[in-house]
Amino acid sequence: MDLMTAREAAELWGISQRRVQVLCGNGRVSGAERLGNDMWVIPCGTSKPLDGRTKAAKQQRNSSVLTRDVERLIGEVDGTMAIEGMPLTDEDKERLRLVLSGEVTADEMVQRLVAKHRRSENVGRVRI
Repeated sequence: MDLMTAREAAELWGISQRRVQVLCGNGRVSGAERLGNDMWVIPCGTSKPLDGRTKAAKQQRNSSVLTRDVERLIGEVDGTMAIEGMPLTDEDKERLRLVLSGEVTADEMVQRLVAKHRRSENVGRVRI
């Protein structure tokens, strides 16, 4: 893997070397690794992190917070259900993700589940 230094990244991204070091230290540069006390190496081709003051960065940050909160809630529900001897399936977790992220309302999800189980009940029946 080709690597570049913080100085090279600074020149490429048009920011100061110190700013690159701060971004690396805050975990904002993907794949950045610290060598020793003061040297950072970054995989070549890594894109410059978004400026945190911009609208795009705020939207990205809000999205990642939402995702983290959704996953935390699903983990808590799964843990509670596991204590009761009924851990969530992957399908259950995906349903929760859809509802918690607002892609589907809870009522719509209930209607989908009812329709699914009605179809599965009718599969083995013979109509006369």
